Amino acid sequence: MAGFAGKGKMDLAELVLHGNNNVRAHDEVAELASSARSFLECVDGWDSFTVEAASPAAERVLGAAMMLNPELCGGRSRRTVILDVNIASGTSIANAARRIREHIDVEWLIAVAINSLTDIDMRWGVEGIDSLFVCRQVSELRESSQSAYDSIRVRAS
Repeated sequence: MAGFAGKGKMDLAELVLHGNNNVRAHDEVAELASSARSFLECVDGWDSFTVEAASPAAERVLGAAMMLNPELCGGRSRRTVILDVNIASGTSIANAARRIREHIDVEWLIAVAINSLTDIDMRWGVEGIDSLFVCRQVSELRESSQSAYDSIRVRAS
């Protein structure tokens, strides 16, 4: 299989590598700031909500977003946005949604993923989520993916 997707098929090794690159890229201040800005642009205009990170990598992006917008609140509330860095299956987002719904009677629960790891149509649902938004699709990242991999590989040498 070539590329990330070909008629619904994907190279699992490439998918994992791409997801890992997205997480490692946040070691660079510029990429962390870019992801935080992407998230803030996505939620711009939404009122009265808190943000729950679905993964440790998302916690870093959330922290950066909170520095850029000090009015942003972390935690759980009746109106919560779940943030994650990557989405392929939605498992980490679904797990976060379940944890929130166990403790809060939510009005709405929305998920925002910074990066899609597949070209597969993202209009599918994630259990426990009312809506899902993806900031960056695979097609936007393909060209930078190899250069990010090369820079990580060079640093590791």
